[in-house]
Amino acid sequence: MIVPVLGAGCGNSETNANERSRSNMFFRGPGAYLKDLTTPKIAGDHLVTYFPGDLTGMLSPVEPVEIVTRGNPELKRVAITIDDGWNADMRILRLLKSWKVQFTAFLIGGRGVADANPEFVRAIQETGGEVCNHTYTHFVMKGKDEATVVSNIWQAQNVITHITHEIYPYVRFSGGAYDAASLTWAARQGFWVVNWTASSGDTSPALSIDAKVNNILGNVVPGAILLFHFGGYGTYEVLSRVIPEIQKRGYQVTSLSRVLEGTPFRLKKKPGVRS
Repeated sequence: MIVPVLGAGCGNSETNANERSRSNMFFRGPGAYLKDLTTPKIAGDHLVTYFPGDLTGMLSPVEPVEIVTRGNPELKRVAITIDDGWNADMRILRLLKSWKVQFTAFLIGGRGVADANPEFVRAIQETGGEVCNHTYTHFVMKGKDEATVVSNIWQAQNVITHITHEIYPYVRFSGGAYDAASLTWAARQGFWVVNWTASSGDTSPALSIDAKVNNILGNVVPGAILLFHFGGYGTYEVLSRVIPEIQKRGYQVTSLSRVLEGTPFRLKKKPGVRS
């Protein structure tokens, strides 16, 4: 379903690009050594893999080729999505864990985020978060060539998956910026491009906490995808206020995958990947 995108996401960060290229340094947890877990498999709504090599081509192409800005309007659920990973306020994870709220993180694969902080990635997963792809460089993908878009997706996914052992078929581009070409190229690789229904506006230091709360609460609808940032201004305070209020309205506050149940935007099994 396509709905107007409200608010703004994180901006272009194409300067200061001191990428730490670690795409060939793979985390191997205990499961990597279990013979019966060496074949990738579908578990629930995501791909679980212990494959220690390059993951490119692991997913089936997806259809429809369109931007995702809302989940299932028939389910009274909303998704908390939190972007980036720079200057992360760890109170956010403690809050979500203590309240047992599932959520989805869109993490930058490089630039000192997932590549340099595997313990942060694991903490998100252990808190109940889905760890998804926010590209490797966090550069704006709109207007880029196919090789740049595809490499950004898979470099990030290799870093993330070799920490989490999971692939979710979702990518969010920097600033939510996209064009028809980048949507198509992502879809060929097996990823839907996910934006949001409403943004908290937490990238702005000028907005008050009340304004950010109202940005969210004024746009709560079934299937809403809500945007926050780990290093946002007042994000912890905003989440502390909006989550209980949304729940009081009878909504389940949860992850992207749960909000997308019953929609076409799901993981598709590829031949050779077992259930």
